[in-house]
Amino acid sequence: MKVGSVGLLTVAHASADISQGAIPVFLPFFIAAHHLTYTAAAAVVFAVNLVSTVAQPVFGHLSDRRPRPWLIPVSMLLVGSGVALAGVVPSYRLGLASVMVTGLGVALFHPEGAMLMNHLAGEKKATAMSFFGIGGQLGFATGPLIATAALLALGLKGMVCLLVPPAVVALLVIMRLPEVLAGYETGGKVRQVRPRGGSGDLWPAFCCVGGALLCRSVIVYGLNTFLPLFWINTLHQTKAAGGSAVAVLFAAMIVGNFLGGRSADRFGYRAVTVTGFVLLAALLPLLLLGLSPSMLMVLLVPIGMAMAAPFGPMVVLGQTYLPSRVGFASGVTLGLAFSFGGLLTPLFGWIADLHGLRAAVSVLAAVPVLCLAFALMLLSKRIHRPDGTFGDGGEPRPAGIGSGDPRGLP
Repeated sequence: MKVGSVGLLTVAHASADISQGAIPVFLPFFIAAHHLTYTAAAAVVFAVNLVSTVAQPVFGHLSDRRPRPWLIPVSMLLVGSGVALAGVVPSYRLGLASVMVTGLGVALFHPEGAMLMNHLAGEKKATAMSFFGIGGQLGFATGPLIATAALLALGLKGMVCLLVPPAVVALLVIMRLPEVLAGYETGGKVRQVRPRGGSGDLWPAFCCVGGALLCRSVIVYGLNTFLPLFWINTLHQTKAAGGSAVAVLFAAMIVGNFLGGRSADRFGYRAVTVTGFVLLAALLPLLLLGLSPSMLMVLLVPIGMAMAAPFGPMVVLGQTYLPSRVGFASGVTLGLAFSFGGLLTPLFGWIADLHGLRAAVSVLAAVPVLCLAFALMLLSKRIHRPDGTFGDGGEPRPAGIGSGDPRGLP
């Protein structure tokens, strides 16, 4: 694993996702400045997720035909420019168009970034992809802090400050790009190591991975949206306590992401994926058992770790199941499967309006069962080749791993 380049790409992912993380903090100021309804404000978040969701598989497919790693710094500038312009444009419609530029930049970044990370990872693909995911989580965590400070100090125009982090890191990436791209083929399709015994893409297995990631995205967005409200309105805690609950959850996810990647490189991608969803399916319903707020706060730690641990392994599995379409696989597993949850969040809001927050959280607590069902299908040989290419060891052979690997890979 090229540690320095992996670290740079992780920082790049963090700086790119700062702008997305800042949008919820930006909305109250945007509402006040343009006298918006809540529906109009919600359309801002929906627009970003819609553009990102639709465009990322498309850009991933184009990356498979011809990788364009120079799009990584370009996309970072687009992401920062979108939210920066949204703070200075004179109308709601122009602001909406500006944040859609951010969604376009996100859609450009993830397929190219994930493909390059796959190349840089060497044998430690799940570990490297977990670092890549941690970068995104850190961006989402620090974005609200930077945006809040800028908005309070400068008003809505303070959103221009959000352009600084991605611009600085983009410049650093440009300076280091020749070193990072050493050995990376960009003249045509990137040559991928195919599973032994055949060259075809494994679409049934990939669909299982994609289904599990889509369901996981619903859980992440649902908890991020409704956990503070659940803490305040159902548990009757303070707003500060509600914010602390989200902070604890995301801190635990960062730890879980790292541990999941390391464990997957040692014990197998599918084993870690199934274990994580088994734990999540068992732990998430415990939020509804009437435990004390302090006990629930402690419970958020294993919930966050179990929710995050399968992320890196599943992204690598998706890339390896489609060895000739790594860009498309990255666009789905990192893009579509991440932003998809934002599109379904209004459904849980509708449930909460009709039946209360506890009902919404109850439905959300059942979603890990779907994740587990998709993950368990990955253990079935029926969705893999019948020639033994995918044996009991768990997953396809990553590049550079020979026979006798301690993880028991075929």
